[in-house]
Amino acid sequence: MTAGTIETPSGRFTIPANRYDCVIIGGGVNGAGTFRDLAMRGLKVCLYEKNDFGAGTSGSSSAMIHGGLRYILSEPSVTKNSCKDAGFIRKTASHLVFRIPFLYPVMRWRKMARFVLFGVDSVLFGYDFYGRMKGAYPHLLLKADEIKKIEPGLSDEVIGGATFDEWGIYTNRLCYLLVKSGEEAGGKAFNHAEVEGIEYVKPKEGREGYYRIKVNHKLDRRTERVEARTVVNAGGPWGPEVAKMAGAHYRLRPAKGVHLVLDRRITNYAVVTQAEDGREIFIEPWGNVTLIGTTDDDYYGSLDDIPVTHDEVEYLLEGIEKIMPEIRKNRVISTWAGVRPTLYEFGKNEDKLSRDHRIYDHKEEGLNGMWSIAGGKLAEF
Repeated sequence: MTAGTIETPSGRFTIPANRYDCVIIGGGVNGAGTFRDLAMRGLKVCLYEKNDFGAGTSGSSSAMIHGGLRYILSEPSVTKNSCKDAGFIRKTASHLVFRIPFLYPVMRWRKMARFVLFGVDSVLFGYDFYGRMKGAYPHLLLKADEIKKIEPGLSDEVIGGATFDEWGIYTNRLCYLLVKSGEEAGGKAFNHAEVEGIEYVKPKEGREGYYRIKVNHKLDRRTERVEARTVVNAGGPWGPEVAKMAGAHYRLRPAKGVHLVLDRRITNYAVVTQAEDGREIFIEPWGNVTLIGTTDDDYYGSLDDIPVTHDEVEYLLEGIEKIMPEIRKNRVISTWAGVRPTLYEFGKNEDKLSRDHRIYDHKEEGLNGMWSIAGGKLAEF
């Protein structure tokens, strides 16, 4: 690694080989996106990820850059921004994106079912306005017989429903390509490189403050020490632990999300319904298998070993079984779980927590030039 020379208003100066303008910690979609952006702006930047790029929350997601239909009434700004950003991603990474047509059936056993059907139509009418930003087709209101033609496996209790569009994305490839793009612009990126210490050296004698960072490169078993003018903590649910190394603090309310993989393709469309507790869940064709997701529960266990319990599997199967009675004829062949770095709020049900993002500036804690990214949707990186 060679030293670099940059221009400033006060003249030219050289940055040592092990000193960066910015070190980014975390190689998920937020960290990789920030890395690419800073590298393309000409900064000397380095990214460290303790596992594989995109292996954490990003890789454990539902792999959808969806607009957030369920937030349109409670957080319309989240829906608007997600749709807008999904449109940008479709233009810049179209080879990674694919359309997922969704079906929202309404069942006779739902309270005030006809009114619910009217409500679904009204909400999707509003969603169409934002959907244009991401190139979605407008929704269609369907009768029961029309829905059964699309999805014969649905219960005979269906009275009608509607279609709407979302977009899927190959998340791991997205993270990797963001990193590669940043490297091509001059940045340095390392996976399986865990940051084990962050020390802030305060300004003195005319020299600006900077950070000393200790990194354990696990693959080649070496320790590296670097310096950085600024630090971006993009550790996702691990973020508070990263911040604590530097003496900074912020809170998250981590939320666990579980997905099931069934052994064959069961549906033609992705289908949305409600679980027993009212949370929206979905069943979705994915290649030649089927996905069911997702749970949303507070989680304070190990972030490096997230279990999937029998109760969580049953919760998802029971929710889908109400609209597709023969779902259990298909075999669950795999599961996975991830943790959302949801913004902290006290007292709210997990499903009602904000999905907005926040950037914490730790300057007030005496750490000038350190920021932590929390919350947000996949599309909003």
